Amino acid sequence: MLQTILPDLLAFITIVINGSITSDHVPTVFKKARVVPKLKKPALDPSDISNYRPNNLHDPNQSGFKATHSTETALLAVTKKLHAARSAKLSSVLILLSLSAAFHTENHKTPPSRVLEFVEQHGMLPTWMVAHIRSEETLQSVIDLIQKSKLISKGPPSRYRLLTTRSNLEKDGSVRKWTFGQQGLNLQNKILLMVGETGTGKTTLINVMTNYILGVKFTDEVWFEITEEGGDHHMSDQSESQTTEITVYEVFVQDNPICLTIIDTPGYGDTRGIEHDKQIAENLHKLFHSDSGVKEIDAVCLVVKASENRLCDRQQYIFDAVLSLFGKDIENNIVIFITHSDGMPPTNALNAINNAAIPCRKDEDNEPEHFLFNNRQTEERIKNYNRALQSSWELTVGSLNDFFASLKEQNRKSLEQTENVLTESKRLEACISNLQNRIEFIECKGKELTQIQKALEENREKIKKNENFTFTVTEYYKEKVHIVNASWRDRKSTSCSVCEENCHDNCWLAPNALWCEVIENGHCTVCTGKCHYMKHIREKKKYVTCSREITVTFDELKKQYESRINSASDIKFDSKSFENVKKDFESNKKQEEEKTSIERKLKQQLIMTKKEKAELVEEAYNTIMKLSKISLKPDSAFIVQSFDFLIPRAEETGRNVLAQKLRELRKIQPESEDRVNAVITYTKRQFK
Repeated sequence: MLQTILPDLLAFITIVINGSITSDHVPTVFKKARVVPKLKKPALDPSDISNYRPNNLHDPNQSGFKATHSTETALLAVTKKLHAARSAKLSSVLILLSLSAAFHTENHKTPPSRVLEFVEQHGMLPTWMVAHIRSEETLQSVIDLIQKSKLISKGPPSRYRLLTTRSNLEKDGSVRKWTFGQQGLNLQNKILLMVGETGTGKTTLINVMTNYILGVKFTDEVWFEITEEGGDHHMSDQSESQTTEITVYEVFVQDNPICLTIIDTPGYGDTRGIEHDKQIAENLHKLFHSDSGVKEIDAVCLVVKASENRLCDRQQYIFDAVLSLFGKDIENNIVIFITHSDGMPPTNALNAINNAAIPCRKDEDNEPEHFLFNNRQTEERIKNYNRALQSSWELTVGSLNDFFASLKEQNRKSLEQTENVLTESKRLEACISNLQNRIEFIECKGKELTQIQKALEENREKIKKNENFTFTVTEYYKEKVHIVNASWRDRKSTSCSVCEENCHDNCWLAPNALWCEVIENGHCTVCTGKCHYMKHIREKKKYVTCSREITVTFDELKKQYESRINSASDIKFDSKSFENVKKDFESNKKQEEEKTSIERKLKQQLIMTKKEKAELVEEAYNTIMKLSKISLKPDSAFIVQSFDFLIPRAEETGRNVLAQKLRELRKIQPESEDRVNAVITYTKRQFK
């Protein structure tokens, strides 16, 4: 019978439903409810409202019409009505309109967002239905994310780790990339570098931004993590759990026009010291230098706690170490992320940043551009504290809205100038290291000269009589040895086989000597002879200065006058001069000669090495000048320490004008003096 009358009813039902949707109003006749109030006593007057029970229990059918009651309760009431109609031998027609089912069927591939975009443009749906579809869309999105994740802990909020595709940008694993989602066309990729001391909440911030891009809301009661550690506050021993690997996190979401690339610098300033931190800086250099690495950046985010009223030595060292890697053009892309904030003005943290003279973008009040975050996103949702937790969530969302809006107004910066800074820094470091090694060797050879002079003076009479004699001397020589930690991160050294010098220690980036940072136009910029790269070798060995006690006879010394004093020495002798001195000795025509040929030749060699030392100081000065023109931090602790090393060397070689120039450059601006001194103090303390 229903099939017979359905064609007649269907048009009417369709009109009623469409009319209700369009008008945002359901006719009263279709939503009548039966209310059965109960009297306190059956005999009381029903016309007096005071005779009804205040805790009146209505018919169970009524619960289906209450706003806070479930759909299941309403369906029970409908089922009861159907049973009642069947008992009365009446026909019933049940019509259910499911908005959820409209988007969850296999043969319907149009996502809710597309439907909303269309109907909102044409004004076809009322606000309550739009809200419903939006909630369905969010729910489906969360379900999809859960299916692509692994449960960490039950909630609320339930914590999940996103399943990422992982790859290494460097074969040694020092730079790695973890990707969630698939990159689409026309996406606005925002590239961020996160920098902060261990324990500031940097890891949590990375997950905060990930959830923001994924579209997760507080009411979803879920939390997704892309990091391996699971957030700063879940780590029992942060210093031991951190590594030197640079991790690049990529987050792509289909329905979000913005995608994220977050560069994490883990463990900066932890308990393992300066060498550990240098490795992180080297890995950043790898990332920027690699063909598949990062070539542009939108923001450098410095993370500090809201409670900080001053940056400790370690924090200042961290910021100094990272910011000194960048070019001057990055300053306007540096912002401050303030964690553990209560939403109030972060006076202490801003004062700490200002006092440390950290270069960064300024706001309209000339304060460091900063954004506030609260790190309570994963705390258990307890009823009495839900309102406070939601406020913390909203504070973070508001800050991220402002942050990404500010990125739209800023120009993305190329890292080309930063690469130049990194290269010049490497050359300066190699130049200083080479200079130190050569000065050490020169001073050692000076000691050797003194011993020879003393032996010759003590045996002057024997020399006059042309008698042979022996004496003991400490001989200094260069020897190639294996680098102790060569297997760790593939550490190698580029050295010159002609000059027998280390041109670039820890040469990890170049595949061979030609590509080493100290090679320019095919020649080395560091070694004494500025030799061709073909004379250089990159291997897990380097030259060191060694010493040994040897016994020398005067006859042996004379036989060596046409060759080096030893196989590793740079000292040769003049045959003609030596023969003249020998004749003087044999004929005894001159009782007291001022110098022997050997002494004279040694002193000549020392004069030459002194000249070479002066030239190397000059080269180091020129490198510093080039670096100061392009570096974001020309007053970094490394450059200041380079000045402290070069100034006395320039004075020792008689280059007083150069020494004065270095002293002028060494002068630190008053606002930067405390920061530089703090960094130098921290560095020295780490090497003790």
